Amino acid sequence: MPSKSNINLRRLCFTAMLVAMALVMRLFFSVTIPLMGEAGMRISVHGIFSSLPAILFGAMWGAISSGANDILGYILRPEGAYLPQITLVAASGGFLRGVLWLLLRKRNPNKIRIAILIFGIAVLGFGVANYIVFAIDGVTRDFFLAYELPDTSNMFFISRAVIARADAAANSTRIITETITHLTFAPVGAGIFALLLFGIDLLMSRGLRKDFENGNKEYVSIMPLLLTMLAAAWWQSTLNTMVLRTWAVPAWQELPFWMLWLPRILQSTITTTVNTYFVALLLGVFKKQKYLLPYLR
Repeated sequence: MPSKSNINLRRLCFTAMLVAMALVMRLFFSVTIPLMGEAGMRISVHGIFSSLPAILFGAMWGAISSGANDILGYILRPEGAYLPQITLVAASGGFLRGVLWLLLRKRNPNKIRIAILIFGIAVLGFGVANYIVFAIDGVTRDFFLAYELPDTSNMFFISRAVIARADAAANSTRIITETITHLTFAPVGAGIFALLLFGIDLLMSRGLRKDFENGNKEYVSIMPLLLTMLAAAWWQSTLNTMVLRTWAVPAWQELPFWMLWLPRILQSTITTTVNTYFVALLLGVFKKQKYLLPYLR
């Protein structure tokens, strides 16, 4: 068994190699997309390599590699003013990725898959049911524009609750619009996304097989790794949007946060989902190298 210093040295060398590969991908195989007149989104596959240290070696290595990748990437190709907050967000994303993978990697993937399916169906049903209830009761964004409010005693409970909340606010029309959106479109979107994750898992997992000592093979769910990668990506995208909006692009402060956050989250979700499949393939390759096993987490 290698000594601790030897293990750390090997991990450092391997992490440096992965950071270098991530930088090459970031510099030569990435596209910056404007968002509201600014360079707001980057499409790249460098996340395949920048994510691996956290998955292979743990949270601290993930934080170090992600932070180093951001700093070196800015030095090699500066884009605007350097913001240390962005580096801290990148490091926190790498740390979170390592922590989540530690918690999820040994969980039963089929149970996680079933939980995602049940969650998606339940949340989707909740949103659709609310939409139907509001349509029956006539609760719309124009509800308070009428000269005389209708009797709400015969309405469903959730309709009465929404109307009461909006009626007590200064801007009733805005509040009822936001509340209806939160109770209908938001859960419908979340439910559809959860079902998409379930479908993506089924498709991706067909290409990944696990070998057992008895020679049998079975499908492996990619869901634990996908959830780990997506949660870290959403964390980084959300915090980066807040940092850019506050310190880098003052004009963005005039826009609603969701208008900036939503396209970044969608882009991050698509890119991370694609990256996850290749991370899973590389992870399987690394795990088959017997000389690497003492150095992996």
